[in-house]
Amino acid sequence: MKPTPRFPQSYENVPVREALDELAAEPSMAGLDKLLTAVLAGGLVIDVTGSTPETGTHVRTIATTDGRPVLPLFTSMKALENAVGQALGAGTQVQATIIPGRDALSLIGTADFVAVQFNPGAQAQVIAREHVETALAGGHPGAAAS
Repeated sequence: MKPTPRFPQSYENVPVREALDELAAEPSMAGLDKLLTAVLAGGLVIDVTGSTPETGTHVRTIATTDGRPVLPLFTSMKALENAVGQALGAGTQVQATIIPGRDALSLIGTADFVAVQFNPGAQAQVIAREHVETALAGGHPGAAAS
């Protein structure tokens, strides 16, 4: 029997999407805490478009206007497909993996990322590395600003 994947392809992290909406409508440290708490409780979609058996799995990244790396994370396959379609053109073959949110946030430690960006494109929210690291350490991200 084939094992059931932890997250189905139709997975959408609704609590994270809702927290993103709330943070966009009313930015606050409490909203940031709520967002990152929701991330740690669910899964996120990681863009691995362009990975091949020869090169292995590679997480696609984006850059700030001055070239610093940012880790894009998505709440659903649909959000990823929309972002990749905008960046690379409609019809681009999207590749992704869905992993627990804590594992997704932990990817920030694999390179000199300055931030994570949730749902690049229409609903994008950028969260500074220091807040992500605080959340991963078990603290309240809002405390990182104090």
